[in-house]
Amino acid sequence: MSHFTRTRIAFGAVTVVAILVAYCLPLGTISRAYASSAPKGATTFFSVAKKISFGNYGPDASIVAIDGQSIFLTGTFEHGKSAPATLVRVDRQSFTVTQQATLPSVTSVAYGDNALWWATGAPLGNAGTTLTPGHGRLLLKVDPTSLKVLARFMLPGPTLLVTVAQGKVWVATSTALFRVNPETGAIIARVALGLFPVALAPSYNSAWLYVLGYLPGDHLILADYSASSGHRLSSRQYPNFSDGPLAVVRGGVWIPVQSTKTQSTTVRLFKGRRFTPSSSVGKFTFDTQAYVGGNILWLIDAGGRGSTVCANPADGIIRAKGNPAGVEYGAMAFDGGSTYLLRSIGTNESLLKIVPSSECSR
Repeated sequence: MSHFTRTRIAFGAVTVVAILVAYCLPLGTISRAYASSAPKGATTFFSVAKKISFGNYGPDASIVAIDGQSIFLTGTFEHGKSAPATLVRVDRQSFTVTQQATLPSVTSVAYGDNALWWATGAPLGNAGTTLTPGHGRLLLKVDPTSLKVLARFMLPGPTLLVTVAQGKVWVATSTALFRVNPETGAIIARVALGLFPVALAPSYNSAWLYVLGYLPGDHLILADYSASSGHRLSSRQYPNFSDGPLAVVRGGVWIPVQSTKTQSTTVRLFKGRRFTPSSSVGKFTFDTQAYVGGNILWLIDAGGRGSTVCANPADGIIRAKGNPAGVEYGAMAFDGGSTYLLRSIGTNESLLKIVPSSECSR
């Protein structure tokens, strides 16, 4: 479920996600100029079925993966005198933190083939530190229940992005896309990218991979590759830029496209194998992100200032629009008809299981 992994590399800040659990001792208050206060009417889009309040947080909290039993969040979690944890597992039934682990720095996390896949790439020049062993070239295979490292695989370059499609593990470095044997780490396929990748996700049916990246001149390029062989299928260049996330739907993929000229975001649907620009929604505030699940396209300002929008994922027709929801990057996860939201209110983080309003889900 790399769908929920939020990776911002080279052209922005790396999202190395974090929260502090409710019973933990906080690292201290970390200020954010854009942190939202409790927004009036923010819950008009949904009701809250379950909630965990984590208190003060580390940098850039995010949901990174989900499976049938658990939700996984990464960052800096401190509990008493024990070593800070960088990964926690929340049990979906009890809605409690049931496991914590300390792993190296991370640029991307995915769930698939009964494991968590942890990419340690270090695109901001800090490769080789104690936080990035192997100069950021390690891919860790992690047990999703115990959070123990099952295997360490070394790739030819920093492991920037990872996803799983139909049980096949794919890793993107700055120059290539690798299919990795999930048991041995052996490279099954290697494909030159010809772009700098910033987002990676399986298609709706997992038959191919979407790769979002950049060419010289900072124009974005969207390409797709066979999930079996890695063979490049098609690509399209588009003006302005985007670093995702990719909101995949049956007919294509929604991408938030940012304009530095207008300091705004337009969320566009690219359809079919030729990535034909189709519906669009906008203009929104600069950090607006797109998430899709439960037949709802959610458009949320990660800076906590812009409007929250729920729309039809097929055509972008807006169903409801209102106040900021108070979230950050990697803020939503979906599975089995359930919707989860990681919300920031001031310096506090809360993981919510939500029930979308009838207005949003119609």
